[in-house]
Amino acid sequence: MASDEPIQELKHDAVPGYPRIFWICFAAMGLYLAIVLLTSPGQVKKKYPKAEGAAKIEKTEQKK
Repeated sequence: MASDEPIQELKHDAVPGYPRIFWICFAAMGLYLAIVLLTSPGQVKKKYPKAEGAAKIEKTEQKK
């Protein structure tokens, strides 16, 4: 495998504007995620005691 041929490399020129658009989209996605997480109602058990998830939690708590 040792040969004197140089390693071929594929190169391309950078396209202006793409890094900027990427960071704008990334920031928008992060902001959306933060809003969703901060405005979420929290645990299902507190607001909706008859919810399916809360019923499973209650059953496991009763067994203890």
